[in-house]
Amino acid sequence: MLVSIIIPAYNAATTIEASIQSALKQKGNNFDLEVIIIDDGSTDETPGILKKYQNHCIIITQPNAGVSAARQTGFEISKGQFIQYLDSDDLLIKGKIAVQSKALIVQQADIVYGDFEKFYEENGQLIIKELVKGEVENDPSISIFKSFWRPPAATLYSRSIAEKIKWSTTLPVIQDARYLLDAVFMSGKLVYTPGVQAKYRVNQKQSLSQRNSHAFIKDCFTNAAEVYLIWKDELKFQPEKKDALIDVLRFCIHEFSLLDRQLFNKAINLLLKISPGYIPEKSISLKVTSQLFGYRNAERIAGLKRRF
Repeated sequence: MLVSIIIPAYNAATTIEASIQSALKQKGNNFDLEVIIIDDGSTDETPGILKKYQNHCIIITQPNAGVSAARQTGFEISKGQFIQYLDSDDLLIKGKIAVQSKALIVQQADIVYGDFEKFYEENGQLIIKELVKGEVENDPSISIFKSFWRPPAATLYSRSIAEKIKWSTTLPVIQDARYLLDAVFMSGKLVYTPGVQAKYRVNQKQSLSQRNSHAFIKDCFTNAAEVYLIWKDELKFQPEKKDALIDVLRFCIHEFSLLDRQLFNKAINLLLKISPGYIPEKSISLKVTSQLFGYRNAERIAGLKRRF
């Protein structure tokens, strides 16, 4: 059995070695390992660092195309039965691959996920900031669409499911969440391995969603619009999916009222397409205003209040 660990790297000189070492330490008695590193056009010392590992890893260099393209390149040259994606500043816990590959085999699953720790580095020491644990609840597609998330490092995919999906280049911020969601859409069986399986660095990169709220909200809306097209024929019979779409769109509308008027209107249009005559129930003031003036005008009034 062969497991492929795919590491996209762009200007990752300060963290890439620790990530590579955590990958190489995954070697086990019951499987072979290939570590594939995609240097996505780095301009810092990353290429020089990678040369030290050329006898232990497969190193591929390509012009900068973004993390999704780099991961996809890595997958396309990989040969493993199981696929592990690892960001260049995150870490795999020793034994993670052994635990999760066994779970995939024993439970005849397609995707396995575990718990993870958020950490940062201070004076050369790893400081644990938060433990994120627990299983996905209810319908996995709804939970993952709305809020459930695991970093790629905490997840392992079977090759059979990875061959059915691709990394999205239209979602620069939440592409890893969508990849997991697409795997579930393809009827991938999802299982959970309790215990910490990975460490996710939070202060080095400060995720794009934290640095650029507009990009994050835009991704959430784009994702909702795409998921709507997948779910639209099911909404009459599965109201929980309709409610999930509306919840995400309401979140986008609230944020867009301060960030982007054009997308604010597009999000309202999509919500009213999903639920014509929609009246919100959770906010009394918005409910009353919607009953008086219609939901679209109620959100415009609420948006004015938020801005001023």
